[in-house]
Amino acid sequence: MPNPTLQVFDKNLKRTGTLIDAYNIERRRRLNSDYELSFLVPMTSEDYLEKIQIKGHVRDERGQYYVINTRQRQRDKKKLTAQITCTHVMFKLNDYKVPYDEYIDEAYGIHMSTLLNKISAWTGGRFTFQIHDTFDMWDIKDFGRTTALAALNQVINTYKAEIRPDNFVIHIHKKIGSQNDRYEYRTKKNIISDSYKDDSTNLVTRMYAHMKDGRTWVGMSADNLTAEERSLLQSVPGAIADGKVMVNYLLSPYVNYWGSDSVPFFDGENVQQDIEDPVELLKSTREELRKKEMPEIEMEITAADLHKIDRDERPPDLGDAASAYDPKMEMDRIAMRIVELTEYPYSIDQHSKVTLANFALKDDIDLIADLERSRKVMDNLLSGGRIRTEVFEAAAKQAIVDINNSKTELIYPPEGGILAREKNNPNNQVRLTAAGVGISTDGWQTIRSAITARGVVAETIIGQLGSFVSMLIGSGNNITQINTNGIAAGHANFGSAPFRVDMQGNVVANRLTANSANIYSSNFMNGAIVGSSINVGNGMFTVSSGGHMVAQSGEFIGSIRASTFDGGTITGALIRTAASGRRIEQDAGGMRTYDSSGRNRITIGTGSDSGVAAIVFYGTYGGYAGEINAYQNNGLTIFSDNLIIGSNNTANPISFQGAATFAGPARFNSFVSGLSLAIGDIAGLRSELNSLRDAIDRKSDRGHTHTVTLPTHNHGRTENQNWGGTFPTSSA
Repeated sequence: MPNPTLQVFDKNLKRTGTLIDAYNIERRRRLNSDYELSFLVPMTSEDYLEKIQIKGHVRDERGQYYVINTRQRQRDKKKLTAQITCTHVMFKLNDYKVPYDEYIDEAYGIHMSTLLNKISAWTGGRFTFQIHDTFDMWDIKDFGRTTALAALNQVINTYKAEIRPDNFVIHIHKKIGSQNDRYEYRTKKNIISDSYKDDSTNLVTRMYAHMKDGRTWVGMSADNLTAEERSLLQSVPGAIADGKVMVNYLLSPYVNYWGSDSVPFFDGENVQQDIEDPVELLKSTREELRKKEMPEIEMEITAADLHKIDRDERPPDLGDAASAYDPKMEMDRIAMRIVELTEYPYSIDQHSKVTLANFALKDDIDLIADLERSRKVMDNLLSGGRIRTEVFEAAAKQAIVDINNSKTELIYPPEGGILAREKNNPNNQVRLTAAGVGISTDGWQTIRSAITARGVVAETIIGQLGSFVSMLIGSGNNITQINTNGIAAGHANFGSAPFRVDMQGNVVANRLTANSANIYSSNFMNGAIVGSSINVGNGMFTVSSGGHMVAQSGEFIGSIRASTFDGGTITGALIRTAASGRRIEQDAGGMRTYDSSGRNRITIGTGSDSGVAAIVFYGTYGGYAGEINAYQNNGLTIFSDNLIIGSNNTANPISFQGAATFAGPARFNSFVSGLSLAIGDIAGLRSELNSLRDAIDRKSDRGHTHTVTLPTHNHGRTENQNWGGTFPTSSA
């Protein structure tokens, strides 16, 4: 049917007319992906001959401009037709190369608006952005390496946003479309045909996670987990210990529902090379697990466009929440979103085709997701310096799924060969000829991949490459080579390359910068560090080139050998003169001496105040022999069961200086025996005795009498009754 409304413009957006003869006008939009408009026009028409120009524009009824990129001419007998394919002007962002000095290697805590303003500036202000929701700040890595469209794609993926383009103004939302007024597809109302598929191929109930440099969140506080996540992990022994997460995975609440005795978990992996914060990795993994813990559900519905005949019916839009009801197809008002919409805005007899899904569709013609695909594949293939074979396996599995789901028609063109063309998008083609196999996504204007007798041409190769004699990248001495010698860069001659790795693993490099390294053995100048020094912690630990070591503090496990200890304090250590036999030991328990049999003979203990003030002696067989102690207010005391104070030299006898008292507690009955002393050896004794003798003699000379009183007694004789009384003595 002729279309009076599709407007056409030149490359400068100057109107050139209306496409009167255009028909089969189809508009295909995919969530966060390609916005494409295509139509047919007779090659003999004025529309084709005068109005349609490569890189010109058309405008649809929504006021959106599309760039004319492809004109595919077809002959059917005498009928000459051109299929015109256009993409939304938003994709002109791919034509703006980012200035080299605008590239961001790494930045932390960046707001989305900062990056979008940069993208707008790169386009000279031609494109602008409007943010309609609040987004968290994120760390950014490798931003702006290629084109403005690739940078926008990175912003969308990093901040988990969705875009709604309005020509050169791009609106940023968390979710586009209506989420409240759910659009309904129902049999006997608007469903003409439908198909329903649920796929558990990518089902995940245990999601592992890695971030930059292969690190994980192991050791992170379990307080960062939700109550549900914590409860699920606590069911796994050792997953949470001492309040810390000890595993690098999350479990789905549906783990028991989907698991079986043979396969208790369906494992997946979330690798985020741009994330360095464990909490951010946790958030990312939480989102990825929610997307994959249920089977992927996809519905394709051809629905009557009731809005074309009833103005009270609103048309569906991309991103709208929708539900589908078809009991015989087991579709019982399943809630999903419109992720792809194919519309025929100018044909009443053609109806919209809609794809509903609970996940984001991805395929090889997804223009945004396809940007920088090879770089992202390599980022994910290499994790912590090791090739991850599971990514190869996942990519191969997904390739099989994509091929099986492809709707393809076979054509035998007049020029020969076999052409396999996708029905939904005729630009996706595979041609088989005697010269080789080619793959194209733009209607055979260019070839994305090819296999010929000369070799294989491909943007990205996924899988294990076979045996090669040599692989070269670059030319002259500005070259990287892989061959039977090893890997080298910087010189055509392997032996002269400033960087090279031979087959034995030996590495030569002019300069090495490593964020981290594990060196299990070293060989620095014949195994020694010569003429160098060590400095850790800005002087906290140093070793000079002369071998002098200075450490702020340290702990030593094992033996320390030294000829001299000079200064300082040794605390809490066992110090001994020998490991066994005769020795002296000192530690926190005190100081001890040992004989040749290993028996403790002398002790100064630290167990009590009295112990630390005493020297205790033990006998030959270890029994208590005595002690020297210092009691409070009692001076110095010596105790022993048998105390001997002696001198072997009579010329130098034992001397007591000061007053000596032979006494002690009453219970000991102190006494002195065995003394042999002359009267002259005791000072003053002779004079005292002479004085007493003189006094006695004087009293005898004067005459001394006294009386004696005896009690009554008879000396055993009966005749002496009551004999007794007081009697005087004689005077002599």
